[in-house]
Amino acid sequence: MKKQKHVVVYGYSEEDMNKLKEFLDNKLEINLEIISASGKENIKIADILEINEGSFFEDKEDKVLMFLDFLDEEIRYILHNFSEINIPKPLFCVLTEHNIEWTFDKLIFDLIEERKHFEENKKSERSC
Repeated sequence: MKKQKHVVVYGYSEEDMNKLKEFLDNKLEINLEIISASGKENIKIADILEINEGSFFEDKEDKVLMFLDFLDEEIRYILHNFSEINIPKPLFCVLTEHNIEWTFDKLIFDLIEERKHFEENKKSERSC
């Protein structure tokens, strides 16, 4: 029996989400449930999870994929093989005791800031 796993997604079209679901269901032998955060930018993540609606998808510039109840090795596999899905790469994250109380807008902002900081550090390391 396939294990049930969940992801919160933001910024993807329904077509892209179908590609993601098919890839993960087959490669990880799971049954993926997708929870959409599209249109819920001002709602706390805890409330998005409680509502658990996955029917509205909207293509946005910023894309987020939040893993829920995934094992570390499953996340590593996804990160390493994400390009096989042939959809735009998102900002990846996991649910934490801290971000569960944030609005989705705050999560996006923090993920973008983390990415900028990481990219700046990579540039400074190369110039040394």
